[in-house]
Amino acid sequence: MPARTDRVGIGLVALCAALAAHAAEPAWPSKETIDHIRETHPFPDAKALGRMPTTSLPKLDPLVAGTDIEALVRQFAGATPSTTAQSPQPALRIFVTLDMPAASLRGLADQAARSGATLVLRGLKDNSMRATLISVQSLLGKRTVAWQIDPLAFTRYAVERAPTFVLLTGSAGTTSTQAACTSDCRAASAFVAVAGDVSLDYALEAMVRHVPSVKPQALLYLMRLKGAP
Repeated sequence: MPARTDRVGIGLVALCAALAAHAAEPAWPSKETIDHIRETHPFPDAKALGRMPTTSLPKLDPLVAGTDIEALVRQFAGATPSTTAQSPQPALRIFVTLDMPAASLRGLADQAARSGATLVLRGLKDNSMRATLISVQSLLGKRTVAWQIDPLAFTRYAVERAPTFVLLTGSAGTTSTQAACTSDCRAASAFVAVAGDVSLDYALEAMVRHVPSVKPQALLYLMRLKGAP
């Protein structure tokens, strides 16, 4: 019996060795197989490639989904000077241009969203309302920021550089009375302005240092910037 067990063991070892040797040898296709594949599946020539249909690239909408720029253009185009002149005017405005550095614009947009200030543009980008709306949308992102296009306000508050921060003082500035404003008009209500590439909180603190009487108004916006309710 022991001798029989040894013979079985030796047979299993020999079988495993044979299988391993067979697996180690790659099964290369023969020359006849390769020739047959070339005949039945030839490579396409240049003419055949030219007849093959091309896949068109997908058309991607460059605008954020859900934003109807054309509707906004029609809305701005339908606004009349009379309705704009009678609308309530913001007490704190930040005069900017779209040519300012992007980092500065984004920082001011963020502070305007937190404080409730309004961004004011002089005019249209490339004389196009659509181009202006696209630029503003890209700047603001998902922030909720009030902004307006008011070239006369730049003259009214003697704005010569951007950014300029204007804080209206007193109740006289809550409603616009400049319906007949011309290119040489000036603001009838009192205001304080600070110009320079600074943050909104710095501008408000500078206003308080130079005109202490505006501290109550400035403090309201400073508290909003710091997250106070």
